[in-house]
Amino acid sequence: MSSTFTRSIRGVPEWAVALAVAVAAAAIATVPRIVYDRFYYGGDMLESFVPSWHRIGGELLAGRWLAVNPDAWIGGNYAGEAAYGLYNPVNLANYMLAAKFENLSVASFVIMAEFLALFALGTYLLCREYGARRGPAILAGLTIPFSGFTLFYEAAGWPSGMMAVAWVTLFWWSALRLSRGRTNPLITFLIGALTVSMGNPYAALGAVVILLGLGIGLLIQREFFRLLVLVITGACAGTAALVTYLPLFLSVDVTTRAGSTGIFNDTFLQPQIGGPAGMSSPSYLPVIMTFGGPVEVIPSLYLAWFVLPLLPWLPWGRIRALFASPGFRRTHGRPLVSLAIITVVYFLFTFGPSNVGMFRWPIRLVEYLYLCVVIGLSLALSLGLSRDRVRRRATASAVLIALGFYLAFASSPALTGRHALFTLLVAALCAIAYFAWRTLGPSGLVAALVVGTVAVTAAQVWSLTFDVDRDSRVDPSSTSLLSAQTDRYQGTVLQLADLADTSPDDVTAGRILFGNEIMASSAEGSINAYTGIGFTEFQEALCMDYRGAVCPGVYGALWQPVNADIPIPLIDYLRVSTLVVEHHLVPEVETAPPPPGWHVTERSDSRTVLQRDRPLTLPGRVSFVSGGVRVLSSDTDAATETVRVTGGGGTVSFARLAWPGYSATVDGVPVDATAGWHGLLQVPVPPGDHELVVTFRPPRQNLSVAAFGAATVVVLILSVVDPVVRRRKLSGATTRTT
Repeated sequence: MSSTFTRSIRGVPEWAVALAVAVAAAAIATVPRIVYDRFYYGGDMLESFVPSWHRIGGELLAGRWLAVNPDAWIGGNYAGEAAYGLYNPVNLANYMLAAKFENLSVASFVIMAEFLALFALGTYLLCREYGARRGPAILAGLTIPFSGFTLFYEAAGWPSGMMAVAWVTLFWWSALRLSRGRTNPLITFLIGALTVSMGNPYAALGAVVILLGLGIGLLIQREFFRLLVLVITGACAGTAALVTYLPLFLSVDVTTRAGSTGIFNDTFLQPQIGGPAGMSSPSYLPVIMTFGGPVEVIPSLYLAWFVLPLLPWLPWGRIRALFASPGFRRTHGRPLVSLAIITVVYFLFTFGPSNVGMFRWPIRLVEYLYLCVVIGLSLALSLGLSRDRVRRRATASAVLIALGFYLAFASSPALTGRHALFTLLVAALCAIAYFAWRTLGPSGLVAALVVGTVAVTAAQVWSLTFDVDRDSRVDPSSTSLLSAQTDRYQGTVLQLADLADTSPDDVTAGRILFGNEIMASSAEGSINAYTGIGFTEFQEALCMDYRGAVCPGVYGALWQPVNADIPIPLIDYLRVSTLVVEHHLVPEVETAPPPPGWHVTERSDSRTVLQRDRPLTLPGRVSFVSGGVRVLSSDTDAATETVRVTGGGGTVSFARLAWPGYSATVDGVPVDATAGWHGLLQVPVPPGDHELVVTFRPPRQNLSVAAFGAATVVVLILSVVDPVVRRRKLSGATTRTT
């Protein structure tokens, strides 16, 4: 078995094969979209990520980097959300790419195909580094990206998770090479920093698990210097977590995530330990509590159609003999300890409690466990398949295929016909793979298994389209359509609507928008947004959920004074200039005259759009002033607002949520910037003429950046020291043997 990255086999250099695997994975990724053109545009993808990518990317193209976007309100603390990974250059490049697309569905497909390809590339390289032959490594690389959870959950709707597993796999390969002295610490540091900074906490967790497994392996091998190099490099890469996640942890007290502590189990998205028994049944829907009930609607625990049927053909006798050999254990067994440790850790996490601190829904880790499985399978396949006892092995494969059918039937008997068709498909593909192996050898087997994977993936997506409710909502993906519905909006928009009562036609047409979809339109700003962290005080005041849906009582509260100290209507306090009201939520608006100072710009069967007769008198984002304060002018952008004030002193309130990270100065002297009523930013000013400046910087940003900068210097030094030490050790070993 070969594990040298630069070695050429049969005249084709290793880098060319790795690139071909990535290209092939990207090509296979087009199959689900060909079958169903909205495959990569569902869930959080459309409600949260892609519209925000489009807005952030547009600002980047205009030369503005947004750590906070006050126009997005509860969804606008991009640094605090962490999930957007604002410090990751690959993320930022993709956001600018997304901003170039008119069709957000196409943008999501392109970016997900990119990371499916990266996942395939990392898996191939990792299998090769552990010692797998080229063919099995190619098979692994083109299998795991199209497993059930990765494809149907992550790539289709949870893009942050898709990015995380791709980066973790590449980091694992790089860290493994570093532990063996085959790469420079700088390369592992850079990949590690990209992994940690991409914005998903499971990426940071993955990096820690990888380092733990490799570190224990080095301890067992008594490779103490390699362990030191790995630990230093990993720790330095980990400083990227400070830049990425410290704003979240320092903001959590004002968010809805403040109570995310402790370990408990509510069984939500917690796979049962017997679930992987159906990993080779393409139609198996696990019994697991999900968003749709106690049985899955997608094959989330599916790995690959051939994994279990292939087990009887593996050379188990040869595998046992190898591990019984002291020479093999010494040469290859110890390096495999890291794989075993990482597998065990992910096994425990995958079938552990549903909530561990801020980590929840352990099914998210099944793809990492399956990655370990395909690495092990690639190593076993590298030893070849057994050619004896064909009937007995074929019978065992048939039993395993039948077991997959039964498990699929047992979980969802209503789909028995579908299960039977997939069982026949798997049986036929197994027969084709067998004859390809017997006639063309290992390369024929790999080709047949890959082609079968493409066929099964297409069939899975096609079959699941029958489960899509024809009356379900189809969110708009065209930025032109979104802008056509919002281009008449002025200033800050507030929508009063509830998703449960909204007609799917209104969503499809873009008349009623939830989450961050409005951020991909021409609207200036929207109080309704999607948030992964929330802002508790503000959301409770407006009875607003994480997707921007509100309660009916909000409409009446908008026209009432905020409180005795802020005697202006709430709608003025929020600086709302356009109000969109869904008739199902507030029926009286359909026929009632507009409130004083407002007029109706549109009234359809489903909504009424109201706008102010005259612009608000206060400039910038100033929403209220108390006492004798008068505002002369305001110069504002996303992160900074400079206000000229005069008068007898008091407080200035802003239509900005008081996220931790805001600071204020009056004539250059720091003053308190606190959360006022409903969580809006409030700053005191003394009597007289003054310049008030409020500024947002992610909490402890200077400290985080300094720590990462110092870590970079350490790694640069280590990247020089490590090769020198390795050369001296090699020279000493050569001298002793001559």
